[in-house]
Amino acid sequence: MPARNTQRFLILADGQFDPMSSKTANCSIRYMPERVVGVFDRTHAGKTVQQVLGFGGALPVVGDFERGLGLGATAVLIGIAPMGGRLPAEWRGWLRTAIERGLEIWSGLHTFIGDDPELGALARERGVRIFDARKPPATLPVADGLAAEVDAYVVHTVGSDCNVGKMTAQVELRNALIERATARASSPPGRRGSSSRAGGSRWTRWWRTSSPARRSGWCSRRPRTPTSFSLKGRGA
Repeated sequence: MPARNTQRFLILADGQFDPMSSKTANCSIRYMPERVVGVFDRTHAGKTVQQVLGFGGALPVVGDFERGLGLGATAVLIGIAPMGGRLPAEWRGWLRTAIERGLEIWSGLHTFIGDDPELGALARERGVRIFDARKPPATLPVADGLAAEVDAYVVHTVGSDCNVGKMTAQVELRNALIERATARASSPPGRRGSSSRAGGSRWTRWWRTSSPARRSGWCSRRPRTPTSFSLKGRGA
């Protein structure tokens, strides 16, 4: 099994791969294109990611799942949020195939794939990791309010809709701060902030920031005090 920070992803975005719907997929493609081998979406099969999104270059969009796995993927990343955050029945066969071939499954769904009686059991039998990003770690601490001790200039991004670009604005701001060699800490919640880093321990740390209690838990690790702290909020 590859190290946590070396996975190469086939992104599963069937039926919803477009500039507005596939936010997890789009963020991953924009900020870690070197880790993506392709996108599985039967609607846009045969096109490049560039043709669908307007960025992403020559990454292929394939309409055959097994062909997508053959592009060199070591993990499958679920790149969209289906209705209700649940695993669509049709996807089960695709994920079963991936697990049987030894590929990890990375998911930000509200339904935990690792707890699925069939897929979870198969993964354990095969020694394959299923990474449910929304599943809280067993060692998640109780909030202790240490966030109040961080002396920082806070930029809080709020929007009235899920798709107005709060995440992208924060990531771009973070990147600009890095370029200026400014000490920083960033706390984007949800699937996109998590997958854009694509590292297990860092993903878990970012996941903790998706609510005030989790932010306190994250700060209980006493990060280096930043000169700026960006916080992405949900819709107003």
